[in-house]
Amino acid sequence: MTDVRIDFDAMSASRHAYANMRTMLEDATGALANVSGSAVPQDELRRRLEDLHGSWGGGMKKLARYAEDAGAGLEGILEAFQGLDSELGASMVPQEGSSA
Repeated sequence: MTDVRIDFDAMSASRHAYANMRTMLEDATGALANVSGSAVPQDELRRRLEDLHGSWGGGMKKLARYAEDAGAGLEGILEAFQGLDSELGASMVPQEGSSA
């Protein structure tokens, strides 16, 4: 009976997703920054959209940083579990001269 099961592939996929999130978010905010305010003729709506862009961009930068930190943390956890898995596997191999 297995007491603990770690899906290394799923953890690795999550780590890669977090690592790539910064690029995806920066691409999205960069595309938004390239949109001209002149596309919106109403002054009040344009001002509100510019405010949204400012807060959206700041929020995306924070989210990207947190995702990057989460990816780094998850990488450390993944490495620790892989090391534990190797150690446990090695401890189950019978040693020469020992009776099993």
